[in-house]
Amino acid sequence: MAYRVRMGQRVFSGLRGNLHMHTPLSDGTLDHEELARLATEAGLDFIVVTDHNVYQPGLDRWIGNTLLLVGEEVHDTGRQPQSSHLLCFDIYQDVAEQAASPQAVIDAVVAQGGFAFLAHPYEHDTADFVSEPNISWRDWDVEGYAGLELWNYMSEFKATLKSKAQALLYAYTPALAISGPYPEALGKWDELLRARPMAALGGSDAHGRVYRLGPFSRIVLPYEYLFRCVNTHLLSDEPLTGDLEHDKRLVYGALRAGRGFLGYEQAGAIAGFAFWARSGPAEATLGETLPLQDRVEVRATVPRPARLRLLRDGEVVAQSRGRQLVVVSSRPGAYRLEAYRRCAGRERGWIFGNPIYVRAR
Repeated sequence: MAYRVRMGQRVFSGLRGNLHMHTPLSDGTLDHEELARLATEAGLDFIVVTDHNVYQPGLDRWIGNTLLLVGEEVHDTGRQPQSSHLLCFDIYQDVAEQAASPQAVIDAVVAQGGFAFLAHPYEHDTADFVSEPNISWRDWDVEGYAGLELWNYMSEFKATLKSKAQALLYAYTPALAISGPYPEALGKWDELLRARPMAALGGSDAHGRVYRLGPFSRIVLPYEYLFRCVNTHLLSDEPLTGDLEHDKRLVYGALRAGRGFLGYEQAGAIAGFAFWARSGPAEATLGETLPLQDRVEVRATVPRPARLRLLRDGEVVAQSRGRQLVVVSSRPGAYRLEAYRRCAGRERGWIFGNPIYVRAR
């Protein structure tokens, strides 16, 4: 459900959404209307469906209190393993014909006025009985994409199943399996940020499939559960109005620009997270650029006590425990905030904010 959040002197509409999911058009189990109904029950303002290599136009609409948007997840089905998946947003034509070339897919998306994120860029190998290949991103020479899927719930979950006993345990208690974005993904994000702005999102990769292990049969990760796990929150200058085109523009504009943050809501609600910076009379928040005037003051506030880390260009520059962190610096760079919190018996990743880009004048 949309909320209000103050960042410095400005107040934004916070939009809570779930990204990266599938329907029976590819390998999911529930249709678009059912997903939107469940999303409304979970208090989500928007969802984006991204079926594999299929785009069906005309499905964007409001259902209940949730804005349903449709994109596409594109990959080369002839490639083994079928790596380098692209999440394609704000498109109006199918781009799967270009799947053999990730760069061609990105170019086709951009030509439509859309934008692309690299899906689950880092995965870990799974146990043989899981039958899920490692489908990491393998084409790092591409250009023109907007960002990375920093945290993919399904990618992390499947890689934690090291034994059948563990798989059975996590099938009933999935919160024990989830700890945060892979270090490789965080490291790559920081590397890319040193070259140019790069947005990040969190994806559920929800399918709602039934899994079987011996006599046991279960929908291990139901959509309604994942809609309350790794979500992406966006900041909007305007509230959603119920007008499809207006609201679609707000959601996609914020997602493309990285004007928001992602987090694990099983560890605590993340609505209310604030991250902003001031230099001279100017202010900036998530995804924005701030001209440096002698020094910059960076502030972060989280809705519950946590361990906070402020990074600049990938280097930790400050840490604190509690609900607030304040740092004054004279150095430019990409500043971003991480928060970690105890959940299900140990510390886990909680909130990961998109950067504020402090630039020398």
